[in-house]
Amino acid sequence: MIIVGNPRESGADLAVVLVNTWDTYDDPHEHLVELQDLRDFLRIVGRKEAARSATRRDLDDVKHLRARLRRVFDARDVAEAAEVLNDLAAEAGAVPRLERRGGDWHVHFGPGERSIAAHLGAVTSAALIEVVQGHGLSRFGTCAAAPCTGAFVDRTKNRGKRYCCELCADRAAQQNHRARLRA
Repeated sequence: MIIVGNPRESGADLAVVLVNTWDTYDDPHEHLVELQDLRDFLRIVGRKEAARSATRRDLDDVKHLRARLRRVFDARDVAEAAEVLNDLAAEAGAVPRLERRGGDWHVHFGPGERSIAAHLGAVTSAALIEVVQGHGLSRFGTCAAAPCTGAFVDRTKNRGKRYCCELCADRAAQQNHRARLRA
């Protein structure tokens, strides 16, 4: 599992990292097999309280959330993505609230870390709703370096991102270079 962006700060990056815990390129494909895997993931993305309290049911709920978020990245049109995101936001109780953390004020969504899947669902759906509202589906993508299917949110000015990470971009460039040499 490669982490790109800052899932501690960005709900969109958190969504990408969560979706990419199922990876068709890596072996094993599933990165959330055991409860400890979920706890490690939660620590990496800055959810330490959730990591301490995570249960086996949370693991199942987070995997279900991941599958639903993946539908947004695979959506054929905005209406399909909106339906998934609206349902997630409603179920998670993605109500914004202003909280003070470390001396600064931040907007937080959902029930907090006590309900792990609801917290992740609220944060990620709220962020992805903003992306869809501002850009439609043009900022969502999946990796062009087969067999990888890693998801990403394209933040480039020219909307030219094609790969989920530098590793995949380098791998694709090497494959293309070898193909040119053979030709």
